[in-house]
Amino acid sequence: MCASYESRFTVRQLVDLFAQAGAPLVFPGGLPNLEPVDEIRPTDPALAVRAASDAETGADTMRFGFPPPAPRRPPVINLRSEGRRFLNGSAGGRCLIPTSGFYEFTGDKYPKTRWKLSAADGDPLLLAAVWRAGADGQPDAFALLTGEPGPDIAPYHDRGVIPLPPATWGDWLFDRRPSDDILAPAPAGSLTVTAAPRPR
Repeated sequence: MCASYESRFTVRQLVDLFAQAGAPLVFPGGLPNLEPVDEIRPTDPALAVRAASDAETGADTMRFGFPPPAPRRPPVINLRSEGRRFLNGSAGGRCLIPTSGFYEFTGDKYPKTRWKLSAADGDPLLLAAVWRAGADGQPDAFALLTGEPGPDIAPYHDRGVIPLPPATWGDWLFDRRPSDDILAPAPAGSLTVTAAPRPR
């Protein structure tokens, strides 16, 4: 599971990575500036990448978490991926969430120990997610998909977000292959883990 993540990368990094992956990331108005953020939490605005056409992708600011399903309930920030089909449409679809690392917690007492899981190669991680169009003037929103944890995540949680390798980005965003063919735990050694205590 993932309730927060770090956003420390440049737009140029993303543009280069998506070009190499065969899913060009375009910004018709020019490259924006991205401020580094140490922790993005539910309801925060954050960058999401989705299909802009049949061959290009675009990045938009969306809200982290779908609106609560009932009053006094929290936003929906994680969705189980198993047994579901995720298709693109005008009101929602597949997306990827760029991060420089996501947080997991261990321990039974507060404050719990916080860990940051990052890509072993130092590049941004792209997490599988789905987005929905906002209603009644609300912004578009996204939720991160989860599945069985890979070996790097399993020591920290019994569920895990799903970092996708670059070779699958285009297939995921352009809806070229079934979800079950793409959504799989990251193999051992894909992630590095460091202790990330909150600043006092």
